[in-house]
Amino acid sequence: MVGQVLEGKPVSSAIYVITLDPDSSRVQELLGQLREQGLTGEIFRGVDGRGGMPALRPEERFCRWKALARHKRWLTSSEVGCYLSHLRAIRRAWEAGHDRVCILEDDVVLEPGFARVLTELGGDPELELVRFMALRLRPRTVVRPLADRYRLVRPKRGTVGTQGYQLNRAGMARLLAHGSCLYEPIDKVMDHFWLYGLKTFLVEPHLVWERPSPSLVNRPATPPRETSWLQRLIHPLFKLYHSLRRHLYLLVHRREFAAASLPDSSVGKTPRLH
Repeated sequence: MVGQVLEGKPVSSAIYVITLDPDSSRVQELLGQLREQGLTGEIFRGVDGRGGMPALRPEERFCRWKALARHKRWLTSSEVGCYLSHLRAIRRAWEAGHDRVCILEDDVVLEPGFARVLTELGGDPELELVRFMALRLRPRTVVRPLADRYRLVRPKRGTVGTQGYQLNRAGMARLLAHGSCLYEPIDKVMDHFWLYGLKTFLVEPHLVWERPSPSLVNRPATPPRETSWLQRLIHPLFKLYHSLRRHLYLLVHRREFAAASLPDSSVGKTPRLH
């Protein structure tokens, strides 16, 4: 869909609703909520990992040594299904030439101001990833006010969850380049933005909230593998490496995270928020 104009050119955008059950009532309800706000959503068939490990495409690969070094276990088939659903939705938007893509999971409910804020976010090149909700409360810096009572904030750490977010062209490129190596859940890839320079933002109060429902991602679905002495040695070193990278990023970008403070739980309606 073509909407706003950026530098004299129309901005091409898309809204994908990721689902394993396109005919379900909650999917139709979400599409209806989008229409009520003047938006058009497109169903994106998710990758189902509940019945076994999904097959990868040539541009995707498992990085099992990283998985064991960082998390001491491999991804489960359900986690891989969730991961590939988001990665392939992003790739579709990229290959279609969209300037931005909004991705929603099928179990979210939109707040009335969703469309207005989406329009206001526009084609700002700085907003590589904007999350519409979070599952964790993190210290953040208020960037600017948005439509109605909303504001744009910059979290210092990952806020967890992929229920609803928007990527611009630069954000898509970064996620596809870094995320095509699968070794941790997709929301962790977004949480670890400092590893690959993804500029990450959040809208408060949250623009969407998650319906209480059983998760399709069982963690872990298989017993954890017994780790070798080498893996036990590498894990704390890899963890230290991640910590140093994060602190270095925050030091270099300290002005962008100045005066960060923790919000209270009133910023969102999702029961899992804490």
